[in-house]
Amino acid sequence: MRGRGRRRFYGRKGGKRKKSKKFPAKSSSQNPGSSGEPTPKKAKYEDLVVEDESSSSESEGEISSYQKLICTLEKPTNEKPIESDEEEDLIEEEDEDFDDADVGEDEVIDEETSEGNELEEIDLEDDDGKNSEEDSDDDGDALNEVDDDESDKDENDENDLESGEEDGGQEHHKDEDNVEENSDPFYARLWHDIGEKKAETISKGKTVCQSDTKWSNLGCLVTSSLCEENVAVKLTKEKDPSNLHIRKRISDHLDRANEEFMLDKSGDIFSPLQRELFSIMNTYKDLFYPERSHTVLDEVRHVYCLHVLNHVVKCRALVLKHNSLLSQQAIDPDSDKIRDQGLTRPRVLIVVPFREAAFQIVNLFIKMLLPAEKEQVSHRKRFTREYGPTGEAPSKIQRPDDWEVTFAGNVDDHFRIGMAITRKSIRLYTDFYSSDIIIASPLGLRTIIGVEGEKGRDFDFLSSIDILVFDQTDVFHMQNWEHVQHLMEHMHLQPKQSHDVDFSRVHEWTINGWSKLYRQTLSFSRVITPEMKSIFNKYCFNYAGKVMVNNPVISGSICQIATALPQVFQRIECDSYVQLPEKRFNYFISKVLPHFRDKVMAGTMIFVPSYFDYVRLRNHFRKEEIKFAQICEYTKQSNISRARIYFYEKSRPLMLYTERFHFFRRYRIKGIRHIIFYQLPMYPHLYSELCNMITTGVGIDNSCTVLYSKYDVHRLAGVVGANRCSHMLAAEKNVHMFVTGEES
Repeated sequence: MRGRGRRRFYGRKGGKRKKSKKFPAKSSSQNPGSSGEPTPKKAKYEDLVVEDESSSSESEGEISSYQKLICTLEKPTNEKPIESDEEEDLIEEEDEDFDDADVGEDEVIDEETSEGNELEEIDLEDDDGKNSEEDSDDDGDALNEVDDDESDKDENDENDLESGEEDGGQEHHKDEDNVEENSDPFYARLWHDIGEKKAETISKGKTVCQSDTKWSNLGCLVTSSLCEENVAVKLTKEKDPSNLHIRKRISDHLDRANEEFMLDKSGDIFSPLQRELFSIMNTYKDLFYPERSHTVLDEVRHVYCLHVLNHVVKCRALVLKHNSLLSQQAIDPDSDKIRDQGLTRPRVLIVVPFREAAFQIVNLFIKMLLPAEKEQVSHRKRFTREYGPTGEAPSKIQRPDDWEVTFAGNVDDHFRIGMAITRKSIRLYTDFYSSDIIIASPLGLRTIIGVEGEKGRDFDFLSSIDILVFDQTDVFHMQNWEHVQHLMEHMHLQPKQSHDVDFSRVHEWTINGWSKLYRQTLSFSRVITPEMKSIFNKYCFNYAGKVMVNNPVISGSICQIATALPQVFQRIECDSYVQLPEKRFNYFISKVLPHFRDKVMAGTMIFVPSYFDYVRLRNHFRKEEIKFAQICEYTKQSNISRARIYFYEKSRPLMLYTERFHFFRRYRIKGIRHIIFYQLPMYPHLYSELCNMITTGVGIDNSCTVLYSKYDVHRLAGVVGANRCSHMLAAEKNVHMFVTGEES
């Protein structure tokens, strides 16, 4: 066998070998989107392609049938072939990776047995790709890591094919496979052909049919469809994982992975909330769940990780099954039944705000997929070092529980990592075009997608995503929502390169350009905003339909204010959303600000959610020579402390204060007597939190002034409740007053 461009050791079955001398890690001075690999590594792919030329090359007839698609692609690169190459998959899965931190030079390691006396290969070089996380300079990262107990002698007795299931079910009877394919929503989606007429209807984005239903935990569900497909969604009551179409490889470990959420003695692998969420996800409908609070964060994460992993394992099993049939010449190579791939390998994209979330997701995948005593994970130590806890001492400042959960662990927001699922292991830091799952932050994706005209930009890996997951979507607003929009604009575009795709194995609906119509989008947020609904309506065209959880707010966060505080809500009349910033500014400086210029109104905080509005007000105050303190997300710590002192001592009677700063820092500001909400906060609970900071006492006047418009319906409903919100927007009066303590 060719060396595939890597340093390798060869040994016969049952032999012993010593570990080689340590190889230094590759250094990379390139940007995050660059490859970080030396040029000679391309020989690896060249050798592999030549080696398997007889089994994987296409006939002239096959190529001509897709001439239209091929003509739009550039000359194929020398990157690794996609899943069509069975030999690559088998070799990768049998490779054992070792970390030099675990094994010394003279330590002897048992090699895994293979068939006959054939030579086996042990990969000792880092396989980081161009789109994975930036290479580390540590020598320990040059080698992969596998626990010592992975060389157990009984490994072969457990069967490489996981009892035939994960290698395409070769040991199952044909009739059993047919039953599974007829009932599993995975196969129903895979082989479903929507047709050109229906594809045109769906692409228009107009809702054709809609229905409402109510479940005990999720509440009110609004189910809609862009075509005439059945929009009904049913709550499954099955407790047997096999009847839920969960692969045995995963279901065997669910008790351990989901133990904390399982009800005692119920025999159910799900909690009630998880069951309802999985019932929707398993139908491959889009889902928007805007009630993911910090109390159910892990509960929701477990269920979407299960769905994602189940999908990837099924895809890999189907590819291996077809590879086996083709190698045995048991199926026609020209048959449409072997169309099991996209234009690129990545099938799942999970977008999360911080490294801590990615750390939890990967560890959850490991628990669900691998047995506890044999967790074969490449680069495990490097991953823990880069994504795990930072080791910083916890802050002495007491903050709310939701802040502690959101900002626990590593809160770096610039990262991306690829991972590949094999029969017995999980490989981390894989090249994007060799990955099954990609986990990244919006900023991490933005830096590699780039902008028009930028060198090195790459977004081909987004062309064949089956499942797109947005977790903690509300946090993206506090980071930069434009990154999310930029990502959605580059989903399912025509690849610029072929990436050695086998077009005879590509889905028919992918070749037709309908990939976005088959993509499932899952979005989980704490609140609902117009921007989130816009993404859900503008970029989600799933033929299977959409489900949105839509429960009206009953009382609102205004009921959580502990003091008797008069709150005046003033409505701004505006006929266009584009004109709203100008209307709001003029209303504020002409009708609100003059009342707070007197010395008796000292201690007034002006809460501004938008940074652009903050800059505009700051410039106006400077122009008018108004004394004020200012705190925003970009303010230095020394200036923050100075501004708080000035405001508390009333040497600066006004303070400009942004929502993003409060979200990330959650300081308790002292000296507040009056508060003006230039616009209501995106998070309703921040309204009551800030109002409760107001200094009260005998002889102290307090007030709260709120500016709102009809375009703030979601923010207003979260504060005053849905019924009051409807009344305030429809009333002829523009001013409404509330005093805390009144009945809802």
